[in-house]
Amino acid sequence: MQTLSQIKSTITTLLSSALGKSLFWLGSAQVLGRIVRLGSSIIIARLLTPEIFGLVAIILTTFEVICTPTRRISSAALIQMDDAQFNNALTSANQVNWLAAIVAFITMGLLSWPLALYYQDTQLVLPMILMATSYLLLPFGMLYAAKNLRLNKMRVVGRAVLWQTVFDGLLTATLALLGLGIWAIILPKIIVIFVWIAVHRYNNPLVDVSALKATAKHSFQPSEVNTVKSAKGRFGLNSQALEILKFGFQVGLGDLAIAMRQNIDYILVGYFLGLEALGIYFFAFNASLGISLGLIQSYGTALYSHLCQKDGDNEQALSLYQKYFQSLKFIMLISVPIITVQALLAPLYLPLIYGQKWIDAGALPIFILLCLSGLVRPLGEAASQYLISSGQSRLNLICNSSFTLLIAVTIAICSLSGLTMVALGILLIHLLAMPSFTLYLALTQKTPTRTSSLSTT
Repeated sequence: MQTLSQIKSTITTLLSSALGKSLFWLGSAQVLGRIVRLGSSIIIARLLTPEIFGLVAIILTTFEVICTPTRRISSAALIQMDDAQFNNALTSANQVNWLAAIVAFITMGLLSWPLALYYQDTQLVLPMILMATSYLLLPFGMLYAAKNLRLNKMRVVGRAVLWQTVFDGLLTATLALLGLGIWAIILPKIIVIFVWIAVHRYNNPLVDVSALKATAKHSFQPSEVNTVKSAKGRFGLNSQALEILKFGFQVGLGDLAIAMRQNIDYILVGYFLGLEALGIYFFAFNASLGISLGLIQSYGTALYSHLCQKDGDNEQALSLYQKYFQSLKFIMLISVPIITVQALLAPLYLPLIYGQKWIDAGALPIFILLCLSGLVRPLGEAASQYLISSGQSRLNLICNSSFTLLIAVTIAICSLSGLTMVALGILLIHLLAMPSFTLYLALTQKTPTRTSSLSTT
């Protein structure tokens, strides 16, 4: 009874904390949006074939891997700045955002042809190029989103996620019923970016950056200025933009390693087992981990802003460590019961909701195994945000890259025995690596020093 009382007290305390409120807005938006997406996924699962799901998996995986390093290319730095630094950095951050967006667009467009040749399906080319245009829309909202994250306005951030997901689900279901096939999934992904931009920009003006140009100053040391000036000619960016780009690039590489870790299974399953097997795996993954991964991603977004918040002039470095482990208790108390119930009830609701054809295709054991891997995935998300916020982006990159390599080797070996063995390998490697990563931080980071990688003011 005492244990239950302690758990209740812990949950109450965490829910009333800043992180708890932030996660409530983001998490509830994700859950409500996923309910709408569930209805959409039921429709497309019954209308589309595993082969179409395989093509969609390739397109969305490529998009996600390329997009991930650009998402926080400027916001990771902006969130850590004070008001004066933030206002002075807006023009430079906008330069960085557009550079990243253009590079991402060109990269995905160029990749469409070799991927189409490899999979011997020219249907990939046009959807990939059209999907790539969405990168060019992101800079219109990135500074506004960074401002909301920096001010911890998670209700607005959650609203953007919610409406984006709702419109995506409704448009996808409608277009699928109209018989648009693969376009029913691709087109909404582009259209809903306008929703995301509109929500973040609504009643959220930025300062007039042109009025600040005359007074903007930088706190570089002379040696740093010389280094930056020498690079300026090559990249066409001012010194402040290069400083933001450098910091965002380090964070982006760590995020890319996480994205590769989360998506390399699609790439390797498609490579070793073919499009039909990839379609089955893609369905099982999204059906099993859709809600929980959305919750985990919301947790990561809220946690980074939470860790970067300054609680006062006398804040000790140890408070960052305490915030990190307090947040772990919070997310595990929420995610573990949800994922456990989902895995236990899978044999009942999977055929009922999505159709018997997915059971016949062997999706059920894959669904359950991938679902169970979600039990420890929050540990990795929390560790990454902690390392970035404490100025240890390089360690974050090393750890996530190593885990990605481990996942790749596991999938390559397990694919020799089929999809179910791949899912089992993914579960076991997560159960081994994620708690080990957390234990490592517990033993080595008890007195961390928050060291910002930015000197931009």
